[in-house]
Amino acid sequence: MTLPTTPWHALHKRWQQVQQTPADQGCASPCMSVCVMKDDVDECWGCLRSLQDIARWAAYSPPQQRQVWLRVGERIDQHFQQGP
Repeated sequence: MTLPTTPWHALHKRWQQVQQTPADQGCASPCMSVCVMKDDVDECWGCLRSLQDIARWAAYSPPQQRQVWLRVGERIDQHFQQGP
């Protein structure tokens, strides 16, 4: 499935804001309201999280949320290099 645009620029901006959040505080959700799971990988087209990370986000501690964001940040970089 190919979508005409991606929310990755907005997601990248949110990632930059999360990096400014104190380590002991919860992070903003990566959700971009584009909830479509990719066919070829366990990754949401909008937020680049796995289904498990999406389902457990609210229960994650601040350090766990940061780990998710680190993975999202890596995926953002990969996708910008590859293109949509």
